[in-house]
Amino acid sequence: MIKNINYTSENILREELEEIFHKSWFFVGLSEKLQQKNDYITYQCGTVSLFVQNLGTGLKCFSNICLHRFNTIQTGNEGNGHMICSYHNWVYDEHGNPMVRSACLKEELAACSRPKLEQYEVETCGKFVFVKINKENPDSLKDHLGSFYDHLENISSFLDGIINQETVVLDHKANWKLLVENVLECYHCSSVHKETLVPIGIGGKKPENHFCETGHDRVDYPIRATAAQAERESKLTFLTKTQYPHQSLQHWYIFPNLFITSTAGNLFYIGRLMPGQPDFTQLHAQFVKPAYTELTKKEGMLLNAYAQASLDSSTKVIFEDREILENIQKNLETVPEQEQIFGEEEFRIEAFHRNIKNIINYK
Repeated sequence: MIKNINYTSENILREELEEIFHKSWFFVGLSEKLQQKNDYITYQCGTVSLFVQNLGTGLKCFSNICLHRFNTIQTGNEGNGHMICSYHNWVYDEHGNPMVRSACLKEELAACSRPKLEQYEVETCGKFVFVKINKENPDSLKDHLGSFYDHLENISSFLDGIINQETVVLDHKANWKLLVENVLECYHCSSVHKETLVPIGIGGKKPENHFCETGHDRVDYPIRATAAQAERESKLTFLTKTQYPHQSLQHWYIFPNLFITSTAGNLFYIGRLMPGQPDFTQLHAQFVKPAYTELTKKEGMLLNAYAQASLDSSTKVIFEDREILENIQKNLETVPEQEQIFGEEEFRIEAFHRNIKNIINYK
């Protein structure tokens, strides 16, 4: 494994951003947020600030920093608006060119090394939108995802609408690798999530159907039969009508920053992480309803109530994890030369570290 100093070092984070996030494809959001003309999603990736926008003719990705005085162009996590800087009303066209009227400014722009917004590559896999900022990397998104490309397309066909229209944004005073490690095991579920996951049968069973390839990873955590679960299913009969049925907590990790969880095919959690500092990571969470078959009017109403309750419970799970991860981060800084211990049930974490150790020169 790796020493704790690699979770606290500025130099290591800089190398991770450059060699992992800035070198290949990373997830920025769901295409449902980009349906209308001028819909946009922003993303801060280390030293790179960007936005993906629907320009009517397709999706494009640009630097989110105005050429003039370096103000942010598109503010917020998502929204709808023209490409206009709010500082001096500089407007940009669909190619990232500033539409300035001053002849003097046109001459200045022509003479400088940044006459238009930096543009980055953007591709979609089903409903998942990815960006690549490294122009020297020839890999397509399909190259990056490998066999997981088809899996993401398949999952996309069952996503039926985002429940929380406003993305849940949670700041974590913890290193990005800790967030990844946390979602790569359910060993902690029975202790940390006693009131949220345990009552619905999650935790305590050995994982199944593990598959790992080029840093991407998926697994099923079987759901135990519980009295609370049986009572819920007897009242909410529509749960059996999901078009994505499975009796597990199914988890996907798409390297480096996308988390997907399906709870028995009745709720999807889509998470994206954004590293900021060695001890600061932002997690953006969206919850998505799956597709169901032939719901009655009453079942549709019950589904909406169930979805809202599930959103609240799933958000609480993230808060429960955050408290633990922030405590770990503080403790790692006090024992920098030591290492975490990973046991049999943390095999996905070991696979994660094997992958990144092929990329990063840890201390």
